[in-house]
Amino acid sequence: MPKIPQRFPWWLSIMIAAASYYSLKYLIPGLIPETSAMYKFSQAAPTIAPIITIVFLLLGAKQLYDPVPGQKEATDSASEDVPPDETTP
Repeated sequence: MPKIPQRFPWWLSIMIAAASYYSLKYLIPGLIPETSAMYKFSQAAPTIAPIITIVFLLLGAKQLYDPVPGQKEATDSASEDVPPDETTP
């Protein structure tokens, strides 16, 4: 059975942010007619579009800089591998 990933890539969050901004700012206000019950939401959608976009952009930044689960964090192990210089007094 294939292993299900625990998280999605950071760039997917960036793409979702762009799609949500475009749809909330331009698509939704033009699609919902004035007689619909969702008309007030369609009028507020361009106002909340940047807020929703920032949430997804912050999530993408968090995923970009978070370490991958199961991967050891980088340490300064290069200095530990080098034996001390025995010629210096």
